[in-house]
Amino acid sequence: MKRSAPELNGKDTLAGQLGVLTRTSVLLRRFLSDRQGIGGVEFALLAPMLIVIYLCAFELMMGFTVAKKATAASSTIADLVSRADKSVTKTDLAGMVDVADAIFVPYSVNNLSLKITGVKVDANKQATVAWSWSNTGTAPYGVGAAVKVPDDMLIASTFLVHSELSVGHELLLYLPALSGQNIKNITIPREFFFRQRVGDNITCNDC
Repeated sequence: MKRSAPELNGKDTLAGQLGVLTRTSVLLRRFLSDRQGIGGVEFALLAPMLIVIYLCAFELMMGFTVAKKATAASSTIADLVSRADKSVTKTDLAGMVDVADAIFVPYSVNNLSLKITGVKVDANKQATVAWSWSNTGTAPYGVGAAVKVPDDMLIASTFLVHSELSVGHELLLYLPALSGQNIKNITIPREFFFRQRVGDNITCNDC
C-alpha cells in the first residue's frame, strides 16, 4: 500500500529536523569538551593585568630611587656645610648644587630647589635665622626669623645648618586616559638639620 504524499513529506521533514538537532548537539558537546585553546584564552585575559602590574612596579621603583637620592643629596649638603671652618660664601653654597647633581647621576635633575640656612640657637633655646641662601639667588628667609627645629636638635648655644632640597619627578608611564593632569609631575622634598662640627658659629657675609 502506497503512502500518501503529505504523509511522506511530513515524516521526512521531522526526520530532517531531528537530524539537524542531533548534529547540533554533537557539535555543541564537541565544542564544550575541546580544551586546545584554553591556554590562549587565559593568557589573553591575564596579560593586560600582568602588564599593568609590571609597569606600576617599574614606576614605583623609579620613584623610590629618586626619593632615596634626594634624601642622600639633602643630608650630604647639610653635612658638608656643617663642616665649614667659621665661614662660608655664596660661591661655596652654590657649589652644593653640583654636589646634588653628582649624587643624582645617572638621573637628570628636574626643577632642583635648594635652600641652605644657618640657624643660631641661643642660651634660651630660641632658634633664629643667622643667614640663608637659595639657588634662585635670593635669600629665602629673613635674618632673625624664627625657625622650627626638631626637639632632639634644639640644644642651647649651638649652631645648625638646615638644608631643604626638592626635585621634580616626571611619571614616565603617565596614562592621561586613566589619571588627571595634576599627577604627571610630582615634587619630592627632603630637609635635614646638622649641628656645626667645628666651633660654635658659621657666618656667611655675602649671603
